[in-house]
Amino acid sequence: MSGTAQHDNAAQRKSTDSRDDTAQRKSAKIVVVSDRIAGGERENTIGQDAAAILQEAGFSVTDLLVVPEGAEPIPKELERAIADGVALLLTCGGTGLGPRNLTPEETIKVISTRLETVESQVLVEGLKNTPKASMSRGVIGLTSREPGGTLVVNASSSSGGVRDCLKVILALCPSISGWIR
Repeated sequence: MSGTAQHDNAAQRKSTDSRDDTAQRKSAKIVVVSDRIAGGERENTIGQDAAAILQEAGFSVTDLLVVPEGAEPIPKELERAIADGVALLLTCGGTGLGPRNLTPEETIKVISTRLETVESQVLVEGLKNTPKASMSRGVIGLTSREPGGTLVVNASSSSGGVRDCLKVILALCPSISGWIR
């Protein structure tokens, strides 16, 4: 399934919340970047875990996609999510040391403001749990310094890495919310 985004059925679940509060909720899109998940060799538990955490925090997860690693599919999905107007674009995977792990390099091309100290905070949180946290090269930034941008967050492909990353991001959302949609 080279270069083609694959929709995850779990993302199409409707919220069990009976209130119609989607207009007040921030939207999020999740892009899982993994050759093994895109190729069907592994189940997409990381995307489902991320969606559950974001929904519990009050985000409306508008899409959960799986794309293979590499330079071709990532920019298209980053640009599409930004054009769709999501508040938070979370990528999971593609942040390691392999030659096809290019998520950070592609993310830098679409953000205007890199939040390096937030990246450091995610690293510190991860190091509380594993020294492997230092192997992730995830980038975090805003697509605009003006209100109405998208917060783009690269998390690693491990469940722990996603939890650590979102713990920091969700704690900072009240401070960042003035700059995102």
